[in-house]
Amino acid sequence: MCNALSPEKAVIWSVLHGQASAGVRADDFTHPTYRHWFEASQSLKESDKVVSVREITAFMTARGYEVRDADVRALKRLLRVRPPMRIVGNAQILSQALADRRSGRRVHIERLIN
Repeated sequence: MCNALSPEKAVIWSVLHGQASAGVRADDFTHPTYRHWFEASQSLKESDKVVSVREITAFMTARGYEVRDADVRALKRLLRVRPPMRIVGNAQILSQALADRRSGRRVHIERLIN
């Protein structure tokens, strides 16, 4: 069994728990669900609302996004469990790697290993 975690999942996990660094944008995520979660969490934080499964799914539904059961289960897991210290410690590096990938700069694979 592999314990590797995708950089996108590590970053969105950090974002959901308020640990992400500045500079992360929705289009940094290639996974559409993570993009929607990011947009929802940013909107909720700007509105001083709690980031929760209920609020995120309501945000997504209001904007016409499809909310799948598997995505809701994954979101519940990510919100229930706080990211481990290795994720929190690497959030800035992983966020930068996503931004580098978006802008077409070279991304060192070592940065993406979490």
